[in-house]
Amino acid sequence: MGWQPEDITAHVLHYEDPFACYPYMEELEIGHDDLLRHCSVLAAKDDSSSSTKKLCHNAYERDRRKKLNDLYSSLRDLLPESDQARKKKKKLSIPLIVCRVLKYVPELQRQVERLSRRKEEILLALSRPEEQSHCVRSAVQYPMVSATCLSKREVMVQLCVVNKDATFSFSKILKVLEREGLHLMNSSNYTTCDGRCVCSLHLQAREDFRSECRIFCEHLMEEIKEQARHGSNLPRSLWM
Repeated sequence: MGWQPEDITAHVLHYEDPFACYPYMEELEIGHDDLLRHCSVLAAKDDSSSSTKKLCHNAYERDRRKKLNDLYSSLRDLLPESDQARKKKKKLSIPLIVCRVLKYVPELQRQVERLSRRKEEILLALSRPEEQSHCVRSAVQYPMVSATCLSKREVMVQLCVVNKDATFSFSKILKVLEREGLHLMNSSNYTTCDGRCVCSLHLQAREDFRSECRIFCEHLMEEIKEQARHGSNLPRSLWM
């Protein structure tokens, strides 16, 4: 059944598109936009058949499902690397994607809060008067430790030595890491202008961490600090 071009353009489009205000609609291909517009005009005609309306409705539903699938796919790509690797083997269902995102977002929020507190502590230490900070630097003999999980098997450990006269056994710290099932993949170190030495250790585990990454990192930091305490004569009250 053919339609004259003048019949299509002679009608004004009157319908409310629930996705009209959604920015993602701008990314649709021009050809598909024309199809939806054409179907909407046909559906608005009084003499349009029920089969035509059904075809237009099906086309609109396909477009709506396509946009939703694209959005869920983008959401899935935001999951951690471990979930990405698992995704390659088996496609995640939409409920599973939503479930993992709901679990992953609070973890990110807690990590941001922890890093924000850490940043405030560092800024507070740097803002102290020179005479006070000098006393603190001279007293601190242990490394400042931070650990961040990169994946289910990889972790980044950073050691910051504030005092150049600090005495602790680096080899014993490596033994602590080996005891936790980690082996060193890569390392780097540099010295800041104020004399601080920062060492970064990229470590990998033989198998997935048994506990959550956050809990494992906290446990790892405590183990490293405890090992460093044994090599120092400082009172325990001075340890972080």
